[in-house]
Amino acid sequence: MSTFSTALADLTRAQKPKRGVSLYSRFINRPLGRVFAAACYALRFTANQVTVTSALVTAGALAVLILAPAVWWRGILVAALLVLGFALDSADGQVSRLTRTSSKAGEWLDHVVDAGKMVAVHGCVLVAFFVSTPMPSGIRPFALVMPLAFQLVAVVMFAGGVIVELLARIGATVPAPARPTSAARALALLPADFGVLSLSFALFGWPPVFLTVYALLLLANLMIAVLLLGKWFRELS
Repeated sequence: MSTFSTALADLTRAQKPKRGVSLYSRFINRPLGRVFAAACYALRFTANQVTVTSALVTAGALAVLILAPAVWWRGILVAALLVLGFALDSADGQVSRLTRTSSKAGEWLDHVVDAGKMVAVHGCVLVAFFVSTPMPSGIRPFALVMPLAFQLVAVVMFAGGVIVELLARIGATVPAPARPTSAARALALLPADFGVLSLSFALFGWPPVFLTVYALLLLANLMIAVLLLGKWFRELS
């Protein structure tokens, strides 16, 4: 346990900047990730093994979503597994810092898993809507289009963020100065946080409620994407 305690203390002292991070990631996902990272470090997991574990847990959540019977607890189990997978996704980078094994291959693997998750989550929502979610016939066409639209917004926003970070690295000669965090920005970014989407699946057993929340998250993500894409384009220009 001393190894776990020491690792947890080291991670608590050395955290990534808070700017550009939503309240969920700041107060829930990163603290959970620290605990899992310390545990994985004590168990001698490599960062890439943590990344793969995160992907498998997320895949398990999506398998439950499309294969489990349409009962009230299905969404709660999906939400719990997605939250766990997201916390492990935060843990892999922290394990690499603890073990001093950061690598381009590890960063690439992390981005590939994240990109696959963006596509798979909304694709499985579409399958679950089509196969096992009762809804009025008038709403059904809109419900089936929503996951495709959400998927498009999520992938474009994810790709835009990764590419702007890469281009900024290429052109940087000195590290950019740290800018102050903003509570308003952290609150505004909540709908775009994967953790919030993960928690929304707890409502999947009540289709009208989940559809409403999912539609509101889609609308919020679309607005955030428009603002961020414009900001990134101006910065690169």
